[in-house]
Formats: sequence, structure tokens, C-alpha cells
Amino acid sequence: MDDSVKKVATKKSAARTARTQSSDKRSPIVFSNPFFVQEITISSTPAQNVFTDGFERCDSALRSLSVVLPVVLKNESEIMSVNGAIEHILNGAFRELREEQARVVKIAEDNGIEIGKLGYTNIVSLPAKISCGKAGQFLQMIREFDKLIETIHATWLVGFIPDDVKAELERKWRKKVMGVVFEIETINKRAFEAAQRNKVAPMVDDGDSKSPDGAEPVKAKPKKKGKAVASSVETIPPQPVPVELMAAAA
Repeated sequence: MDDSVKKVATKKSAARTARTQSSDKRSPIVFSNPFFVQEITISSTPAQNVFTDGFERCDSALRSLSVVLPVVLKNESEIMSVNGAIEHILNGAFRELREEQARVVKIAEDNGIEIGKLGYTNIVSLPAKISCGKAGQFLQMIREFDKLIETIHATWLVGFIPDDVKAELERKWRKKVMGVVFEIETINKRAFEAAQRNKVAPMVDDGDSKSPDGAEPVKAKPKKKGKAVASSVETIPPQPVPVELMAAAA
């Protein structure tokens, strides 16, 4: 074999080696994720604050659980368990908000208080980027929270509840809705910690995801035991409403 043939053979061998080495390097899978933008109109300051502080965080965690986690976890029962926990959190919060709304309205009606539609000085319309189905559910929760706060404000404006009770109810229900965000983020962290411990996580770049592969496991902070969110008006007899509302909100 002459020198020219040897050079050609050497070049071909080097090219094959380079291709083999290149194929061995795993490149992240970069997804092109769907989303749509929905405008939400929010009247009250507490609901506006929940949207600003919690919506994007909740959307990111929910997207990670619904899009990335099924790639990471191959066990269908584990995925169903995570989804069931998320549904339980969302459904429970919806139920409590709606029950509270109905209770406040009923007690006001029993006492001859007519709750009218309120005006607000700083109603805002904000764009909400929804990148998974359950994020749309949380956006609806913010709407219902805004409706509950409006009802509380209406009863306060007619003198049905005093200032301190009104402020306490605002804090209580804001904490309840933001608690949904914290719980979902905790589930997201724990699910990916488990996947990393089992070494089953592929190289995935979800673009906007907060839990990409290769990140160090994030230790979830132990959840502090807080006081259960008590119903603010569940046990209140029709009279005297303001005093017992104060006791319920304390």
C-alpha cells in the first residue's frame, strides 16, 4: 500500500473515531413547549399580590411535574400518585374558598345585609402565561379568591365586620392560597430528588423548567406545622355577628 492510500485510510479512520466520540456525548433534549396567554382582571389587592407572588412559580412547578416528570419517572403508579396529590391540593383549596364564600353571603343575608357589587380604585388586567392545564386551574383559584375578598370587603363597608377582622380574613385566605403554591413546589422538589437518588433522570432541558437534569438535589425545607385554617364564620350565629366574626378570625 503506497503512502497516498495509507493517508486516505488514516483520515477515514480518524473521521470514524471522531464521529463515534461525538455520538457518545449526550446532548440535552431541548423541548419547544406550548403555552398561551390569558388575560385576568383582578380587583382586590390581596388577589393581585397572590397573582404577582405565586402564579409564575405555581405554573413552573406544575409544568415540571406534568411535562418533565413523566420522562424522568418510568413508574406509572408513581406518576399517578404525584398527580393525585396535586389534584387533592387544588380541589381542597377550591372547596374551602367556595364554602367560605357561601357562608359569608348566607350570614349577611340572614342579618338583612344586602351585598352589592363593589367598585375598586385600582382594578388591573394582567397577562397570565399558561403552560400546562393545571396552571389554568390555579388561575381560576385566584379569580375565586378575588371574589371572596370582594364579599368580605362588601360586608366590611356596610359595617357588618370591624376593621381588624377584615384585615385578618384577608391575611388568612391569602395565606391559604399561597399555601397551595408552597405545597406544589414541595411536591415538585421531592419528586425530582427521588428521581436523582434513583439515577433515572435523563438529560432534559425543558426551557423554562425550574428542575432541569444535572442540577444538585434541592433539599426541601421541613414544613412547619401551622395552625389549621379555621373557617372564619362557620359557627357564627346570626347575632351578634361582628363579635363572633372577630373571635373566628382570631
